[in-house]
Amino acid sequence: MKRDVSSHYPFVIYKPLCRSYAFRVMSFVDSPQDSTPQRFQPTRWSIVLRARGEGREARQALEDLCRMYWFPLYTWCRSRGYPAADSEDYIQGFFLQVIEKKLFDRAEEARGKLRTFLLTALQRHIRDEREKIDTERRGGGQVISIDPAEAEAHYAGSLISGESPEQAYDRQWALTVLDRAVETLAREHAARGKSAIFSQLRPFLTDEGDSESYAAAAAELGMSAGAFKVAVHRLRTRFRETLRIVVRDTQPDDSDVDSEIAYLAGVLAGN
Repeated sequence: MKRDVSSHYPFVIYKPLCRSYAFRVMSFVDSPQDSTPQRFQPTRWSIVLRARGEGREARQALEDLCRMYWFPLYTWCRSRGYPAADSEDYIQGFFLQVIEKKLFDRAEEARGKLRTFLLTALQRHIRDEREKIDTERRGGGQVISIDPAEAEAHYAGSLISGESPEQAYDRQWALTVLDRAVETLAREHAARGKSAIFSQLRPFLTDEGDSESYAAAAAELGMSAGAFKVAVHRLRTRFRETLRIVVRDTQPDDSDVDSEIAYLAGVLAGN
């Protein structure tokens, strides 16, 4: 019998940033310099550690993991040639296994980056599932709310010719990490009642923008062009800090943050 756990884990579909915008955002990130404020203490694989055990904090961390990283895994499945329906089933079954078998309770930092750990665990899950040809197809509970048509449309729009499944996975991971950082900035501004300001500032997270576009955006907010440029600079600084926090959450060692950011930037650049 299929077990429906959606009422306990109300995940929603997650759509990363478009690649072109994300690359422009990443292009000005100075990864060698750690500008993270002191209030953010270094952690190791902290998002996994928070997902362990019971309680609201653990469940919220688990929800975040599944919501954030399902599409890179889905992209890998589709790039491997699995049909859309099978890919969705594999992802649902995998996250159900994460919940039921408390996968992260047994996870060890020594196994490496979260990006690598999740893909390896999914591959193992698919192998096990395909070996169960004499049993009922798992299907599982509806762990993540996925609109199949929307997921396929997003996948089709993200395809790059000649890209391997692993390259596609890493690229979607990079997009997801960047989107997580931008999403965090949006929430911070919303909490201070500054969503309108963030909407005007967000396009300038890239290194683009001439004096006319700055002046027009500043006028919308009733700010001078100079004050608006200062606000853009502060937003970019905060974005760098936030990106490092997001990446740090997925690393086994704090010293890997710079190399991971550099790697993800290279992925988006097509290197």
